[in-house]
Amino acid sequence: MQTQVLPAYLYQQYTQDPYSNDLQAFFTAYNNTSQTYLDNTNNLNLPIYTQQYAPLLDWTVLGIYGVTRPSIGTPSQFSPVGAYNTYGYDTRAYASDTEINPTNYYVVNDDIFKRILTWNFYKGDGFQYTTQWLKRRIKRFLLGVDGVDFPIDNTYQISVVYGANNVITITVPNYAVTPIFISALESGVLNLPFEYSYVVDIASGVIPWENDLSVPISWQNSSSSTISWYTLD
Repeated sequence: MQTQVLPAYLYQQYTQDPYSNDLQAFFTAYNNTSQTYLDNTNNLNLPIYTQQYAPLLDWTVLGIYGVTRPSIGTPSQFSPVGAYNTYGYDTRAYASDTEINPTNYYVVNDDIFKRILTWNFYKGDGFQYTTQWLKRRIKRFLLGVDGVDFPIDNTYQISVVYGANNVITITVPNYAVTPIFISALESGVLNLPFEYSYVVDIASGVIPWENDLSVPISWQNSSSSTISWYTLD
């Protein structure tokens, strides 16, 4: 990145001019102003979208990545209508399908927009799809505020199961952003291999628990309560 402007200078033949001091002052002011503009531009960190906010965020992302802020909602569905004796004659086509438009929409604020961008453009997981590639992206979306990357040491809380007909069932924890993640995936704004179909469930019941070994844990339990322990794979 260019950090220093190429300075303009006064030609040698003007050094003997009676107004040479004024001319030199003009060039000095011009160079200082140019350097200030360059410093201000560099300090904007335009390529680092995680540090940008609308409208500069949208302008930068459109210019660098060629994408615009999406809208996400529950996907359109087709409902069979027109079954015999359910509608009057000449009102609907017999045995036809009707598209049901999305009923729930989510506001794609700067935070969610950046999470979507990180999902689609993050290169740290490699370019080959794997189960771990998918699970790491899901965890980064759910916990990476403003799309910021963070160390991911495990993905135990995310389940990916491959079923028949290339259907992948994903189970994720119930965070506040989870419904938005589901909607974003179903709306197609998160890039995924097209060979699969994706179904997302929200986990319930057993919650995985991790502890730093250096931190003591105090446990108090009523004698009438039963505690079940599970081993995480």
